[in-house]
Amino acid sequence: MNQILKTILTGPLQMNEEALRPETSLENAGLDSLAIAELDLLLAEHGVALGEDRLAAATTIGALDQLVDEHLTGR
Repeated sequence: MNQILKTILTGPLQMNEEALRPETSLENAGLDSLAIAELDLLLAEHGVALGEDRLAAATTIGALDQLVDEHLTGR
Protein backbone atom coordinates (compact mmCIF):
# COMPACT_ATOMS: atom_id res chain seq x y z
CA MET A 1 0.00 0.00 0.00
CA ASN A 2 1.15 3.51 -0.79
CA GLN A 3 2.80 4.96 2.32
CA ILE A 4 1.15 8.39 2.02
CA LEU A 5 -2.30 6.80 1.82
CA LYS A 6 -1.55 4.39 4.68
CA THR A 7 -0.25 7.22 6.89
CA ILE A 8 -3.37 9.31 6.28
CA LEU A 9 -5.80 6.43 6.78
CA THR A 10 -4.22 5.19 10.01
CA GLY A 11 -3.33 8.67 11.33
CA PRO A 12 -5.81 11.51 10.85
CA LEU A 13 -8.65 9.22 9.71
CA GLN A 14 -7.97 6.80 12.59
CA MET A 15 -8.60 3.62 10.65
CA ASN A 16 -7.48 0.29 12.00
CA GLU A 17 -4.58 -1.09 9.97
CA GLU A 18 -6.33 -4.48 9.74
CA ALA A 19 -9.15 -2.77 7.78
CA LEU A 20 -6.70 -1.81 5.04
CA ARG A 21 -6.96 -5.05 3.08
CA PRO A 22 -7.25 -4.51 -0.70
CA GLU A 23 -10.62 -6.27 -0.90
CA THR A 24 -12.25 -4.25 1.90
CA SER A 25 -14.95 -1.91 0.62
CA LEU A 26 -14.61 1.77 1.50
CA GLU A 27 -17.92 1.54 3.33
CA ASN A 28 -16.82 -1.44 5.42
CA ALA A 29 -13.54 0.33 6.17
CA GLY A 30 -15.52 3.25 7.61
CA LEU A 31 -14.95 5.74 4.81
CA ASP A 32 -18.21 7.61 4.48
CA SER A 33 -18.70 10.77 2.40
CA LEU A 34 -17.28 13.00 5.14
CA ALA A 35 -14.19 10.82 5.48
CA ILE A 36 -13.75 10.85 1.68
CA ALA A 37 -13.86 14.67 1.74
CA GLU A 38 -11.25 14.76 4.50
CA LEU A 39 -9.13 12.18 2.67
CA ASP A 40 -9.26 14.37 -0.45
CA LEU A 41 -7.97 17.38 1.50
CA LEU A 42 -5.24 15.39 3.24
CA LEU A 43 -4.05 13.80 0.00
CA ALA A 44 -3.96 17.23 -1.67
CA GLU A 45 -1.64 18.41 1.13
CA HIS A 46 0.75 15.67 -0.06
CA GLY A 47 0.46 16.69 -3.72
CA VAL A 48 -2.14 14.08 -4.63
CA ALA A 49 -5.08 16.08 -6.00
CA LEU A 50 -7.70 13.56 -7.10
CA GLY A 51 -11.06 15.06 -6.14
CA GLU A 52 -13.83 13.59 -4.02
CA ASP A 53 -15.69 12.10 -6.98
CA ARG A 54 -12.71 10.05 -8.12
CA LEU A 55 -11.97 8.91 -4.57
CA ALA A 56 -15.59 7.90 -3.96
CA ALA A 57 -15.64 5.99 -7.27
CA ALA A 58 -12.98 3.67 -5.88
CA THR A 59 -15.07 0.98 -4.24
CA THR A 60 -12.33 -0.83 -2.33
CA ILE A 61 -9.17 -0.01 -0.41
CA GLY A 62 -7.19 -1.69 -3.21
CA ALA A 63 -8.83 0.49 -5.87
CA LEU A 64 -8.14 3.58 -3.77
CA ASP A 65 -4.51 2.57 -3.39
CA GLN A 66 -4.23 2.00 -7.15
CA LEU A 67 -5.75 5.43 -7.85
CA VAL A 68 -3.18 7.14 -5.61
CA ASP A 69 -0.31 5.11 -7.11
CA GLU A 70 -1.40 5.94 -10.66
CA HIS A 71 -1.53 9.63 -9.81
CA LEU A 72 1.92 9.57 -8.24
CA THR A 73 3.51 7.64 -11.11
CA GLY A 74 1.79 9.77 -13.74
CA ARG A 75 -0.16 6.95 -15.37
